[in-house]
Amino acid sequence: MERMKAFVFWAGVVVFVVFAAGAASGVSSPGDARKGKSPTVERGRGVYAANCARCHGADGTSHTTMGGMTQARDLTDAAWQSRRGAARMIASVTNGRGEMPAFKRKLSRQEIAAAVAYVRTLKR
Repeated sequence: MERMKAFVFWAGVVVFVVFAAGAASGVSSPGDARKGKSPTVERGRGVYAANCARCHGADGTSHTTMGGMTQARDLTDAAWQSRRGAARMIASVTNGRGEMPAFKRKLSRQEIAAAVAYVRTLKR
């Protein structure tokens, strides 16, 4: 339990640093990040395409064969996103959730945080 609390804390710190770095690199608003101007979001786009799109779809709606088989979450759902903090999303990708596998041995913390930053841009 203490390890999970520590992980969630540090995941939150990583997300903060990633977003702060994006702000320092010239991203002035969330709208700019959605337009793909943030290097973190652009990196996340590549991580997402290589590791997540198979189930969640290129557009995040999960309208894929694997998405249907695994009941993958529609990542574009604004209501769902608003109920999930970045730390929880990072923990889900890191440790897996439901039928989603854990990516902690495949992706770095920075790659996971970047993928989560990209997923945030999919909100409709």
